[in-house]
Order: sequence, then C-alpha cells, then structure tokens
Amino acid sequence: MNRKEPNQSLISRLTELNNKGFSKTEMAKVANVSKQAVTGWFRTGKMSKESALAIADAAGVSVPWLLGEDVGEKDGLKSDEQRLLELYRQLPEEEQQNMLRIFSIRLKELDELYEKYMKGRIRS
Repeated sequence: MNRKEPNQSLISRLTELNNKGFSKTEMAKVANVSKQAVTGWFRTGKMSKESALAIADAAGVSVPWLLGEDVGEKDGLKSDEQRLLELYRQLPEEEQQNMLRIFSIRLKELDELYEKYMKGRIRS
C-alpha cells in the first residue's frame, strides 16, 4: 500500500507548542474538534485549514510557521522579507512610495522580458 509520509514539520511545530504549555485538550477546544482528532494531527501531520487557522491564532503564531515553513514564528516572513520590510520602514513616506513604484516598474519589465523570451522560444 502506498501511504503518504506524515508531515514531520507540522508535527514538530505542534510538539513545540505542546511543550510550551499548549495542551492537546486546549488545542481540541480551540479548534472545536475532539482530542482524538488532535492526537491524529500529531500522528499524521495533517489538519484542516480551519483547525490550522484556529490553532495559529490561539497560539499567536503564523499559519505558515505552524505548517512548517521556514518563516518567522510571529509574522510568517522569511528572513530576507523581514529585512526588506525593516529597511522599507526606515524610509520617509515619499521614498516608500518611490520604492513601490520602482518595484512595480521592475516587475513589468520582467514580465515583458519573459513574454518576449517565451515568444521567441515558441517560434524556434
């Protein structure tokens, strides 16, 4: 039988929350599921979107972090995204707007370049 492997990242994050004092009973109450369902999360590494949202909210963590992504526990940002935000916030408001315009222009240029490149590849 071909069974999927458990999501070890989710299991690890749930275990971390449990070790910090967030009991399985509390998780069940917060997510409005049975304690057996919570035990299943720890065994299979699978949970519903609704449960993930409820647990993340109650624990004060981001959903991406809970699901095992390599992001900040509280904000759900990767380290380079966090650094970019920190730098952006140091800019005067006018410069923040300028940076947004620059990013928009650059993305448009990349889209155009991609479009041109792909048309050239299709003709070949």
